[in-house]
Amino acid sequence: MVLGKFVRGALYVHREAIDGLAEETRAKVDQAVAAACPPRWNVARVERDVVGLLEYEDFDIAAFPCLIASTRVDLATGRHTRTDFSRSNNPLVLHRKEQLLMPHDPRVARWTERTRKLVAKGMFKDSHAIGRRKAWTERLAKAGLAVVGDEVVPA
Repeated sequence: MVLGKFVRGALYVHREAIDGLAEETRAKVDQAVAAACPPRWNVARVERDVVGLLEYEDFDIAAFPCLIASTRVDLATGRHTRTDFSRSNNPLVLHRKEQLLMPHDPRVARWTERTRKLVAKGMFKDSHAIGRRKAWTERLAKAGLAVVGDEVVPA
């Protein structure tokens, strides 16, 4: 099993799983943290020359965590920028959060089963169209579902 989730060439991995990464990849995350000293982050987005230290809602509380803030670090220069999404009325939403954790994490089985059920209902078709909270919530509502905390329940 590959650790992390690949989206458009970037590897996304939860902070709790950083130690499971290859040494070179882990070193990039360590370099970004040292350069930026972000106040909070729980997901790293690793690319060739850039690391994003992302703050998503707590994985244990939100079924599909929304992006709160992002610190982008240029590994060549050490320059970094922080973008605050906390006031966005339609933030980016994270799907398949189980893929960002270590395979043996006890939460993975439950979250994988939820994803499997949603895939079976066709909820992830045209996934490019559900990257923001409003579109995702609307798609769930059309299927008679709603998100309540860390659960997906009948609406």
